[in-house]
Amino acid sequence: MASALTVSYELHPPPETPQEGLQAQKTHTFPVPSEKKGKEYYESLRKAVAEARSTFGEELTAWRDAVGAREQTKESKLPKKNEDEDEDEDEEQEDQ
Repeated sequence: MASALTVSYELHPPPETPQEGLQAQKTHTFPVPSEKKGKEYYESLRKAVAEARSTFGEELTAWRDAVGAREQTKESKLPKKNEDEDEDEDEEQEDQ
């Protein structure tokens, strides 16, 4: 009987997040040879976990970048405060 490490995720990104080439729901299966015994089995398991971590790390980093790019665009559309207003607020806080 073959063993495997199965890991899945289901993301709910903010609306309007660019999703070119990205899947919000995904499942990966990483084989773990069950015919190995003792130390060899645990080494195979460790390798499967490392592969799973690497794969998910790459995919989730792509999602982070997509969401981050959307947030940067959103922030750049906000009107900038006038520097004079900032100085007035600082003076008011000092007076209190």
